Amino acid sequence: MAFGMHYIVSAFLVAIAHSTEVVHTRSGSGSGSSDVAAYEAFRSRHGREEIPGSASYEMRLKVFSQRRAAVKAHNADPNKIWVAGINKFADMMDEEYKAMLGYRRVHTTPAVQAPIMRGASFVQVENEYVDYSKEEKDYKFLKSSTFLREQGACGSCWAVAAVGALEMHGELYEKMSPVQQLSFKQMMDCTPNPHHCGGSGGCSGATAELGFGYAESHGIVAEKEYKDGDTDGKCREFHHAPALQPHGFTKLPENQLMPLMSSLYEKGPIVVSVDAEPWSIYQSGVFNGCAQNATVNHAVLLVGYGTDGASGDYWKIRNSWGSDFGEDGFMRIQRHSSDQGKAGFCGTDHDPRVGVGCDDAPATLPVCGMCGILSDSSYPKV
Repeated sequence: MAFGMHYIVSAFLVAIAHSTEVVHTRSGSGSGSSDVAAYEAFRSRHGREEIPGSASYEMRLKVFSQRRAAVKAHNADPNKIWVAGINKFADMMDEEYKAMLGYRRVHTTPAVQAPIMRGASFVQVENEYVDYSKEEKDYKFLKSSTFLREQGACGSCWAVAAVGALEMHGELYEKMSPVQQLSFKQMMDCTPNPHHCGGSGGCSGATAELGFGYAESHGIVAEKEYKDGDTDGKCREFHHAPALQPHGFTKLPENQLMPLMSSLYEKGPIVVSVDAEPWSIYQSGVFNGCAQNATVNHAVLLVGYGTDGASGDYWKIRNSWGSDFGEDGFMRIQRHSSDQGKAGFCGTDHDPRVGVGCDDAPATLPVCGMCGILSDSSYPKV
């Protein structure tokens, strides 16, 4: 997978970690004695099995020490609006973190608004969108909002996010009875990707739009009905009627604030693409740690927006890294009041072949919003 992404949080945090004074110990890792003690407690809590003194142990201890220093440095900043923490990613290597990603956005231009899959409804007239910026919205009242998943070492975020959107729309519009978890593994295994949009498919990446297109043609069965037994990526036969079959999807205009907010308020949760590089030490609060130039590499489900009295406006997303990530599996990301220039926190994706994935990827693409959250979004029509 060519994600072009580095797990060492960001260049800034790595610089902090490298500049931190360390004390050499018996391990030879350059980590302080307090780091070794903290890492032993971390290993016990998360079930790490590397043998102390082994090369793998030493590498992970070094990474853990750097993360720990970065967390301390961030939390010492009196102007911070989010809290960093040591979590299950604290000793992961680059390739392990990359395996948790798998989203690459499909770029469309105003001149070419051809649908990606049949049934897709693309750009709507801008003046049809209503300004809901003074309102708040949160779909946590839906039972399906609690269907948290842990994608593990597989780039299946695109399928987890797309199936999550189907579940929540199915419940919201009373199209799914009973309300139940759908099989993201079916979508992951069975969605065709002939043009390699988002990767080579399955755990190697695809797009939510492709997933919605597959669901429109075949439907998605309940999670309990799709048994794959392993991770070989082969589409399994199933003999049950789909629990939900959408009739298309809508892809929203890229890098536009009002269509996203209006559609979220009126239609329901939306799959969005983001730059997840700096998220590994996020614990709580309104995250504002992404640079304006962002490389889109992850898909999540946008489930709300609001205003924090201390930290300002935010978007609320549900991630696919389990309930022990962030705020019980959710995360709040800074929301800007514009989609133009610096006020809209706009920049450039300088590596869109990582983010777009299709064979004809352009050299650069614009991205707007914190972590590029406005750059690519879609939702199913149930």
